[in-house]
Amino acid sequence: GLYNRRRFDEKLEEYAAMCRKTGRRFALMVIDADHFKRVNDTHGHQTGDAVLRHLAGLIAGCVRSTDFVARFGGEEFAILFPGEGAGTVLAALETIREEVASRDLRRRSTNDDLGKVTLSAGFADYRPGESPAALLERADAALYASKRGGRNRVTRAPALENAA
Repeated sequence: GLYNRRRFDEKLEEYAAMCRKTGRRFALMVIDADHFKRVNDTHGHQTGDAVLRHLAGLIAGCVRSTDFVARFGGEEFAILFPGEGAGTVLAALETIREEVASRDLRRRSTNDDLGKVTLSAGFADYRPGESPAALLERADAALYASKRGGRNRVTRAPALENAA
């Protein structure tokens, strides 16, 4: 029920153009389900697809109607937060991460325990004049910093630059 990668790419271009024209800010978040290959390998791809649909619903349920949520690829999701600063975006991400981590997943047909799924996330605030590709690269780098840092966490892109 989420938008696909193609629509996400179009929307990211729209947001960047809007920001250049009006100065209105936005942030990009990239989320990845931790160790998701294990779900597919252990329970099968149909169950993995059901878990992804469940995650999509949880993520979409934690954001505002003005936010744009898309399936980014594989077990990744992306969210565009228009007009928001880092504090609001971080709070939303933490809500999503905690909501997902708190759920014990079960297969509906058999009631088998599927365990828990956690999420790692990275986000970046758009910089005026920045290309959408550069923004995506910074958010993705923050995501991978979350993964290297132990997973099930959120990292903001500017923190990476400040640490260098």
